[in-house]
Amino acid sequence: MSYSKTLSLECPHCITKCQFIQIDRGHMYCKADNLHHITYACTNCYGLIITKWDSTTKDTNQFENNSAYGQRLRIYYPLVGDWKPRVNLSLIINNEIKSDFEEAINCYNNGLYNACMMMARRAIQQEMISKKVIGDNLYQQIELTGISPKLKALLHKIKNFGNHGAHPDFCLFDTDGNKIEDKKEFAKLSLEFLDRYFADEYEIDSLVDNAPKSEKELKTK
Repeated sequence: MSYSKTLSLECPHCITKCQFIQIDRGHMYCKADNLHHITYACTNCYGLIITKWDSTTKDTNQFENNSAYGQRLRIYYPLVGDWKPRVNLSLIINNEIKSDFEEAINCYNNGLYNACMMMARRAIQQEMISKKVIGDNLYQQIELTGISPKLKALLHKIKNFGNHGAHPDFCLFDTDGNKIEDKKEFAKLSLEFLDRYFADEYEIDSLVDNAPKSEKELKTK
């Protein structure tokens, strides 16, 4: 399909073949996949989708002017969430950990809640590997880290959410023992707990390292 500000597609939100209109200023060239990302809205249900386009150049103006060849729709998918981390991701220097966290976020924002929980769990597994923690399983590894009991509790919760996402028979309950089935909420909590952990582990260190130092601190550095 060639580029146009109005597209005829099947909406992944309302499952209807209808017209989509481009959102103003919803256009970005992505260096990660070398594709143009353009946001559209369904005229039937107003649900948002992200479209990805091949093109011959990186110039975004060519889409506005329809002046280039090779503009072809590669893929489109629903945009169902806009969760963003509070922690500065650039502080997470381990690329494997950061990549898993970003994938967990993308899964949540695209409605893939089981995958989100599993990727969040994978991110803390990567964190344990990065810290060179020895243990027979993830529970033991978390317990053997030098982090505070409160942060350990956060990671154990993320582990449990990941187990729920991966195993149909792993159930979660409220304080009264009632079974809870809310994958979206579990996925969101996975991200929020992981975000808080990373903020404590990485942002506090960064704040302390960059704070003004006493004469004694300078001498002992």
